[in-house]
Amino acid sequence: MRQSFTLRLFVGVLAWCAVIVVGQPSADDQYVVRSTKYGQVRGVSVGNGSHKINKFTAIPFGKPTSGNLRFKQPQPVDPWTGTRDALSIPPDCPQVLRFGLEKLNIKLNLSEDCLYLNIYAPATAEAGSQLPVMVWIYGGALIMGSGYLYDGTALAKKGVIVVNFNYRLDAFGFLSTEDSTLPGNYGLLDQILALKWVKENIGNFGGDPNQVTIFGESAGSLSVSLLTVSPLTRGLFKRAIMESGSQLAPWAITYPATSLPPRKIASLIGDKVNCTLGDTDTFVACLQSVPLNDLLDASAEVHDSQNLGMILVPRVEQTFGVLPETPLKLLTSGQYDHIDVIRGFNTNEAGGLTDNFAAAATRDEFREFLKERLSPFQFPDLDAAVQMFEDVYLTNVTDPQLTLKQASDAATDFAFIAPALIETNAAFEATPDKKHYLYEFNYRRSISFLPSWAAAEHADELSFVFQIFSFPLWSSANPPTQDDLQVSDQVIALWTNFAKTGDPTSTVPAGAVKWEPFSAAQPKILKINKASQLASPGRKEAVNLYNKILTLIEKNPADVMVG
Repeated sequence: MRQSFTLRLFVGVLAWCAVIVVGQPSADDQYVVRSTKYGQVRGVSVGNGSHKINKFTAIPFGKPTSGNLRFKQPQPVDPWTGTRDALSIPPDCPQVLRFGLEKLNIKLNLSEDCLYLNIYAPATAEAGSQLPVMVWIYGGALIMGSGYLYDGTALAKKGVIVVNFNYRLDAFGFLSTEDSTLPGNYGLLDQILALKWVKENIGNFGGDPNQVTIFGESAGSLSVSLLTVSPLTRGLFKRAIMESGSQLAPWAITYPATSLPPRKIASLIGDKVNCTLGDTDTFVACLQSVPLNDLLDASAEVHDSQNLGMILVPRVEQTFGVLPETPLKLLTSGQYDHIDVIRGFNTNEAGGLTDNFAAAATRDEFREFLKERLSPFQFPDLDAAVQMFEDVYLTNVTDPQLTLKQASDAATDFAFIAPALIETNAAFEATPDKKHYLYEFNYRRSISFLPSWAAAEHADELSFVFQIFSFPLWSSANPPTQDDLQVSDQVIALWTNFAKTGDPTSTVPAGAVKWEPFSAAQPKILKINKASQLASPGRKEAVNLYNKILTLIEKNPADVMVG
């Protein structure tokens, strides 16, 4: 059950991303050259008229992370001489397609030389244009994904510059022995290095280095959320958009009450490649000599055998200082750059869990499902913890169909909505000088396999953010409807308006209403649909419940009490 659920929640997007192909330059395309701190790059100008876009792909921002740079802080790329072509598809950071995705015939070009970024800019952009910049961080449960899959053309046509990049994943990005030799967080350090590259170089592509908005989805949204409170990111961005992922989510970091500590994970993976965890220096040296694919296979085996969902995640550490304290402590301290933020989620993030049940769900199935959701943490009384959810979601529920919906709602609130609402409240209190916007994407796309009571599940908004409607959902025989396109135009306008001005409705797009920022006195959320509307966020019971859970999992197991 957990594998199917994880597939739908965290990596379902790869199914449609896998078919996106950025075309190679044609005879009619024009090459464009731009300078960077490290050397010149040659991209290509594609499209026609006012929709012409300059594309630069596979620009290196970091050295290869192989050999003695595996499990090390990323290093800036070495300068090059001459003009480097920025026209090819960059390699993917090491990853294994799991949870059924291996059956989709997705072609990966894996390499530890994977720290590359891609730029999409209006063809008129040049040094001095000072256009707003949007930097995308992809999702994929921190074990899969690639920046190149997210073509920024539709956004760039609105007068912004779009950047995406790769970062290390899986064990390569997040393995830790909980000490200064292997502290972890390498994937986050890659993200920070990419943002530093943008700060130093994007001006030569027509961007404003002081007008950067970072945005991401799922694990990418988690990354964005964490970067906003990290002391290592000061001055690197001005705004942020978080789509379905919060630093306060139960899957966000290694919590003190985790069932499987990072050092134990490292030991289990090491055992599978004949690297015994004793002296950490010796252990790391051994892992650095293991072939890429062998280490990936070992990590996949440990993931699958433990059945605990995301186990290689960011952690609190003082060696690099990416997260020197828990996110909640950092967030409430206010000791970071105060920025404007959009946070949001989809109405039925866990709508895909219905694949795991029959046409309906019993109370016993609800309980077992919740036990799986809570199994990554050590509770002295797991049944009592599950009862807390039953008290909120199953009171006066007797219809098995409704039980199924309530199971979906419980998982959605637990993993996504309640953490986002709590983060918004905490951020508002810590940074009342900035604007905080909340949204709920509740548009049911024209082609949907969700039950009738569901609107939008995890990752559903991505097609609309990037205006990419492709196989397997859409095709020439089943194109997007006018409603699909109108909602996409609306979302793109909201996102790019925010990047330009800090106000998503500085001009109100068709289908939208004036989006009021969040306030404690009158909390508002924009429900994005064909005819979007402002409403109250609601879900007070879900927020109260998750606040209790968050308090429990942030304690050491011996101190955890359920009540």
